Amino acid sequence: MTENTKLNRRFFMKGAGTTALLGSAIGSGLVIPTTANAKGMGHTSMSMAYDLNEEFNRIGSGDSKWDGIRRRARPFDVPFPMGVADMDFRTLPHITAALMKRMAHQNWGYQPAPADFYENIIAWNKKRYNQDVKPGSILNAHGVLDGCLSILKLHNTNGAPVLIQTPGYSGFFGVVRNAQFTSVENPLKLVDGRWTMDLDAMASQIDEHDVKVMLFCNPQNPTGNCWTPDEMRAMGDVCLEKGVLVVADEIHCDFVNKHVKYTPYAALGEKYAMSSYTLKSTSKSFNLAAQHVAYLFSDNMEMIDNLKRSGHQRGSLNALGMIACNAAYKHGATYMDDMRAYIDGNCHFLEKFCADNMKDVKYKTHEGTYLAFIDCSAVAKKLGDPEEGKRIGDMLQRFFIEKAGVNLNPGENYGANGVGYMRMNLATTHRKLHGALNAMKAAIDAI
Repeated sequence: MTENTKLNRRFFMKGAGTTALLGSAIGSGLVIPTTANAKGMGHTSMSMAYDLNEEFNRIGSGDSKWDGIRRRARPFDVPFPMGVADMDFRTLPHITAALMKRMAHQNWGYQPAPADFYENIIAWNKKRYNQDVKPGSILNAHGVLDGCLSILKLHNTNGAPVLIQTPGYSGFFGVVRNAQFTSVENPLKLVDGRWTMDLDAMASQIDEHDVKVMLFCNPQNPTGNCWTPDEMRAMGDVCLEKGVLVVADEIHCDFVNKHVKYTPYAALGEKYAMSSYTLKSTSKSFNLAAQHVAYLFSDNMEMIDNLKRSGHQRGSLNALGMIACNAAYKHGATYMDDMRAYIDGNCHFLEKFCADNMKDVKYKTHEGTYLAFIDCSAVAKKLGDPEEGKRIGDMLQRFFIEKAGVNLNPGENYGANGVGYMRMNLATTHRKLHGALNAMKAAIDAI
């Protein structure tokens, strides 16, 4: 095999079997571009199986996170795009190998899911979270929001507002609008640096608006809560008492920091499992968002059957996406363990940097997801009032882009109580994170 047909893994995957793994997959003569511009930083412990310090160059691929913001921000350069929720790391090599093997077969007729596709979904959830997923209960989806849309259109028959805890995933608001419904925000309360549920307010809002469906995020995007079993049972009991269906988006479940544990909502007990759906995907865990493959399930087979009858028919998805998802769940356990440890390190580094060097930004290490919800209200106060028609978050976003080359997402995207906050994506190298924070500090100090 020639050098230009090998994927250069020297700085990424450790072990003698790496070249054989990828070489066997692409031995058909497909030309694979080399990545000479990617260098391993050697900054963290090399006890990991994968070198996540590798500076992998994403510029020029046409992606949303890097190329998209660089187009929109012109003439300003954005060397630290930390808005879009995807990762800067090289993909698990087993995924690349599986994709290259299939691409070498140059025919693209109809193709079902891999034979062990659902088996591997079930095994991943059981082994890592002791969650039992019924084999016949899994439905494919093009994404978590695709599944949410189908569920909303089936279950929200009275057209009532859909309940969303805020700050909450911005995509929830869009999918509710697409379903031709409105949303009602149930604000979380900040107590001793941790966001907590306001169940009294939730109960009142359910009664006032005759709510029938709640979109629930576990772990919570953007606040980073890994909800405890007691918290979720208390919330679930309110929903059960008032006849509210819980739609649990648990796409971030694989990203949990060392000091906490993720508990699936449906694992709380039969009554919670029977009155809920769960939605997951490898798109976050293994950075496969462009493949558009997700899945949903419920212990309530009547709901699953009704969802299929209502028109949610996704028997087969994008062939490459299903192959990638399958390879991730079959071979990605060590990669995921390394990723969790690395993100945990980034979270603690961010907390210490803010406390020691950037006191106008407040942050406490969160529990789950690779997203940090940082309090920039003191920076906003220094900047003054935003331009007419602009939000405080818009002002902060523009400031950090123009003065620091850092893109962050405005907190208002996630609900009315996100004012003054910005969402920062920590799924990047230590070097990039440190560079972004130094640039932000210099910009704030110069106000």
